Amino acid sequence: MTESTLDLLRRLQNNLIASIETVGNLPFNGFRSFRNEQREEAEPYRYIDGELIERFLDADEKIQEELVAGLGPDVESMRNLVEELKRLH
Repeated sequence: MTESTLDLLRRLQNNLIASIETVGNLPFNGFRSFRNEQREEAEPYRYIDGELIERFLDADEKIQEELVAGLGPDVESMRNLVEELKRLH
């Protein structure tokens, strides 16, 4: 996967975080934070949550349009990308 595709998915993920409720209504960054003996991160770094990205497909078309606004690709292109990733899963 190219760096530009990863960047696009990170930006989509940020839009999803802002508009879709996460598991147990926990803040996404807290839910996916990282901690071990060597380091502790308050939020994920360069992490893409596949399950969260797939929730884009469950959103109605109006919300999908809002989620992709300003990202570059249109809704159909984003749906195709997420569907391809879902098949890999």
